[in-house]
Amino acid sequence: ICTVFAITGTSTMILVRPAVSNVLGLKGSMKEGPWSYRICSLIIMTPLYAAMLVCVGTVFGRHHYFRHFAVKMFSRFGIPSELMD
Repeated sequence: ICTVFAITGTSTMILVRPAVSNVLGLKGSMKEGPWSYRICSLIIMTPLYAAMLVCVGTVFGRHHYFRHFAVKMFSRFGIPSELMD
């Protein structure tokens, strides 16, 4: 399970950083800013992380566990779990 979280977190950062820099044209880092870079990174990272968590978890044979985890993550943002069925 820890391996799935590690792969997902690393992969998400590898995908999000170029997307924010190249597509949106924002240069910076999470540590040094600017705030627009940080906010856009978090907005893009959250749904991508949840989707990748389910995909990587499925490859490792733990689809139900990680799907439940992703649904719980989205429900904290106010998205009802019925929309994810």
